[in-house]
Amino acid sequence: MEIEEKQAEVIDHFVKQASAQKGSALGSVVVEATSHPSLFAFSEILAVPTVAELEGTDNSVHLEVLRLFAHGTWSDYKRNSCKLPQLVPDQVLKLKQLTVLTLAETKKVLSYDQLMLELDVTNVRELEDFLINDCMYAGLVRGKLDQLRRYFEVQFAAGRDLRPGQLGSMIQTLSNWLATSDNLLVTIQDKIKWADTMSELDKKHRKELEDRVLEVKKAVSVKYDSAILGSIEKLKPPRGRKPSGSCFGLASYGIGVLIILWLPLCFYNARDSWYFSFLSSFRFHFVVFGNSYLFFTDSMVVENTIEKTVHGFMNLPVAWLHGVVL
Repeated sequence: MEIEEKQAEVIDHFVKQASAQKGSALGSVVVEATSHPSLFAFSEILAVPTVAELEGTDNSVHLEVLRLFAHGTWSDYKRNSCKLPQLVPDQVLKLKQLTVLTLAETKKVLSYDQLMLELDVTNVRELEDFLINDCMYAGLVRGKLDQLRRYFEVQFAAGRDLRPGQLGSMIQTLSNWLATSDNLLVTIQDKIKWADTMSELDKKHRKELEDRVLEVKKAVSVKYDSAILGSIEKLKPPRGRKPSGSCFGLASYGIGVLIILWLPLCFYNARDSWYFSFLSSFRFHFVVFGNSYLFFTDSMVVENTIEKTVHGFMNLPVAWLHGVVL
């Protein structure tokens, strides 16, 4: 792209010069244009009416030279050198540069042997110097030289003027590329739809699994509560039995334990302490202890006393009771 931008002004300059000349005077314009180091496109100059008028005249050789630089190679010049004027060194260099561009149109890996044959170069050192200094530094091509495998790998090459009949094949190539791109786009869209569908199914499955887990948790909680209540009912003594003599002493002992455990809350901020955690965990164990005590004492009085004490006093929120005491 850079080389095309650089030669735009140069092309415009030579187009104006060619338009102002006729006949043999165009010879100097052609030599100057084909020797210019920044000009590698000549179709605009060929399209100038005064240049096209050289066809079939004694000065048509200048038109043939211009066509050679627009579409030909160094090998083409050697085959027709008897019909063409001798080229100056700058023209020779330019035509060899254009030859590399033509070879890079069809192959991305150019062997040293092929390049040496097409460019009429006798040794590898001369070939590599030409590719580096006259092609890559000039911005015509970019690539890598592999001295071990003896080839030049082309990564970029500037374009040349279209040859007669080449436009149709280029249109066909672009059409094939467009069709391939359309097919690839359809495939990508199908993959996107499939991914969206799988994502929705995964979300649905995840939601069903979460709902199922929630239902199981609720069922386990209900069964656990029922089991606790059933255990309490089983541990209760039959109604109508008289209290035993030791029931009041044990009840007093249980209430005393409660008071001893809760009394420090009146004087100490146990909200974030180990003591608060201890009381929170102690609640369930004391209920079990109280129910076991009811079973062994076989007393209605102890039953009512401990049950009311445990379920009334101990089940109060600890944080609320702590706030009230303070």
